[in-house]
Amino acid sequence: MKLLHRSARTVLGWVDRWYYRRYRLQTLGPVLFLGQSRYHGPDIHFEDGTVLRNNDMIGKLHFNNSSIAALGEGSMHRVGFRFAKLMRESLRQLAHAAQTDPALHAIKVFQGVTWIPSHGEVVGFVSTPMPKSWKTKLLSGHFRMLSWVFAPAARIRERATEPRLYWLTREALARNVSKLKGSGQLAVDG
Repeated sequence: MKLLHRSARTVLGWVDRWYYRRYRLQTLGPVLFLGQSRYHGPDIHFEDGTVLRNNDMIGKLHFNNSSIAALGEGSMHRVGFRFAKLMRESLRQLAHAAQTDPALHAIKVFQGVTWIPSHGEVVGFVSTPMPKSWKTKLLSGHFRMLSWVFAPAARIRERATEPRLYWLTREALARNVSKLKGSGQLAVDG
């Protein structure tokens, strides 16, 4: 079983490296990659007044899956705590880049996809289910594999792996970044 987990982690590393090059991602801290793309869809109005319109640039958040898988064995509580600490650091780096990197100036909203139920409200994340499509089914399978690698305990693996969209406005990130210091409340995954 350990050999199978190690092999899966190796494959995750290859996929992450390919994805990183293919989509020209930027590393933000220990567990996040950032890409950019155009949003295609209806206007989305966020509570802070931000409006995302069709064809606006968005920041696409991706997890560094091989880095997360390397957090090691141990109780899920300990691994989750280590992940939350690394995620806080990555989000602090995202906030800094959003303020200082001219290439991110046009981005009003950051978006990611994950399988974890709604989390991250302390930072300002808003979570919505992904619309059902062939891509959602494909992502569900991918997330089941990631769940198997990250959470070998059967009771955790059996949780639903419904793909969810996570949205974070630039405004909410800037306003809430100070809440990231030391708080163990953050648990965004994907």
